[in-house]
Amino acid sequence: MALNIDWMQHKPNKEVYGNLPRATMKIQERRMRLAGHINGHPELVANRLLLWEPNHGVRSRGRQAMTYVDSIRPDTDLSDTGEIGGLMANTVLWRQRIDTRTLKPP
Repeated sequence: MALNIDWMQHKPNKEVYGNLPRATMKIQERRMRLAGHINGHPELVANRLLLWEPNHGVRSRGRQAMTYVDSIRPDTDLSDTGEIGGLMANTVLWRQRIDTRTLKPP
C-alpha cells in the first residue's frame, strides 16, 4: 500500500498524482539548465562537447547512438545546432525557453 491506496482500488494516475508535474518534464528542465550552465563556461571541456556532432567515420547498422545534442533538440524544438547555440548564448531567451517548455509561470 502506497499513499494509502490499495492496489485493488484501481485509481487513475490523474487522481493519484493530481497536479504534480510529470517526471519527464523535470528531467527535460534539468537537461536544458545543464546545457545552459555548460555553455556559460567556455573554460570547461564539456563546453566543446555540448553541441558536438560526429561527422567522421562510417555509420553502423541499426539505431545510432544518441548524442547530447540529439536529446536537446526535441527539448528546444530547434533542429540546427547553430540555432541552439545562439539561443543558449542569450541567457534571457534561454531561461524563457526553459520556463515555457516546463510550463512554469514567469
